[in-house]
Amino acid sequence: MGTKKHENSHSDVPIFVRCGFGWLTFIAEVLLAGSLGLILFWVFNYHGGVAWSGDGSKQMNLHYVLMIAGFTFMNGHAMLVYRCFPCCKKIYGKIVHAILFVMSIACICIGMYAAIDAHNDGLRPVHFYSMHSWIGLVACGLFGLQFVFGFFTFLVLICCDKATAKFRQTMLPTHVTFGIVIFTVAAAASLTGLTQSARYRLSGKDGKPNYKDFPDQGIILNTLAMCLIALCIIIPYIIRNSTYKRYTTLTIN
Repeated sequence: MGTKKHENSHSDVPIFVRCGFGWLTFIAEVLLAGSLGLILFWVFNYHGGVAWSGDGSKQMNLHYVLMIAGFTFMNGHAMLVYRCFPCCKKIYGKIVHAILFVMSIACICIGMYAAIDAHNDGLRPVHFYSMHSWIGLVACGLFGLQFVFGFFTFLVLICCDKATAKFRQTMLPTHVTFGIVIFTVAAAASLTGLTQSARYRLSGKDGKPNYKDFPDQGIILNTLAMCLIALCIIIPYIIRNSTYKRYTTLTIN
């Protein structure tokens, strides 16, 4: 007697369902790439690029780019990796998922440092006073906990595969749910940050464009915000839709 695992090949999924899911995934990829492209275009075309130190404004630009790259682009792809490559072995998906998560954390940590160091340039440095910063801190805290929990539960415990299989299977829905929650909270942090930046940089003072006049910069930021909102709708649907998820069946012989 023995037990073998077999992963589905999705051959039993109707073709129109697979096409629909493929289109949704394609749209999600376009939105993820579009979000990163829009923030890069805004920063480099209108605000002089990024800097590591010595220029508070450009340091904040680096903060904007890295937070969108980490919380949205990398994190979004980490969530989609199991849907994009269902035919690959699950362990490969886990490794790619973990690598993308580590890259996300690197972007977020550097982005946080850039923002804090940029605010230190003032005569009276003030940190974490706005709604944006509070939501961002919550997102960072949850992201860190999610990584530690996921790394230990779904990678380290593989060493004792048979003994921990039931525990890992029980914890998976919680891990997935919190991933979606974190992505949504991070999007809220990005949206409040974009609003804060738009009001400051498009104030209409000192020759700056006025946000109320609907300048090109305002259109770019509003479009980026719509991309983030759309991702908060599409990615949870893709992740939560059970029609096309990977599952494992057990056979006893």
